[in-house]
Amino acid sequence: MSELHKNPIKKRKKHILSAMAILIAVLSLTACGNRPTSQERVLAVFEEQKDTICEMIQTYGLGDTAKWHELGEELEGVLRVHNMAVPGYDDGVLQFLCIAEGIAPASFEAGFYYSPDDEPILIGWGLSPEPAELVEDGDGYSWTDGTDNRYYTERICENFYYYEEAN
Repeated sequence: MSELHKNPIKKRKKHILSAMAILIAVLSLTACGNRPTSQERVLAVFEEQKDTICEMIQTYGLGDTAKWHELGEELEGVLRVHNMAVPGYDDGVLQFLCIAEGIAPASFEAGFYYSPDDEPILIGWGLSPEPAELVEDGDGYSWTDGTDNRYYTERICENFYYYEEAN
């Protein structure tokens, strides 16, 4: 007879250890599945601060870069507010950076931006003197240069868009 058949206590211990290992694995996988996506995290920041941001835009406009940098430090969940120089927009476009991970050439950024014309715009590192064209992609628009560099934007509400860029 095998050792386990001779000793029922060892057999129970083996089953208990196996059950515990399975339970730990299931709990670990469940915890990973409940983590909010980057888009959900950014939208939560936007929703909490939308009224304040809209009031700031009405009060200060878009052009005062120093003021926006200062005001951005007061917005919870926003790492930086930047007035982006974008061709065709005299006063620029306000970019609210909420997530910044990694180091180029393997980085990821996500946030939202204010588009004065309520049009999707390619902002961030993807900017170049040559205008890049966004293409429809699901609920939003995307751009890629054919490598691992990619950009995605989606309308949140009037004049505000979610964006993410990765390289």
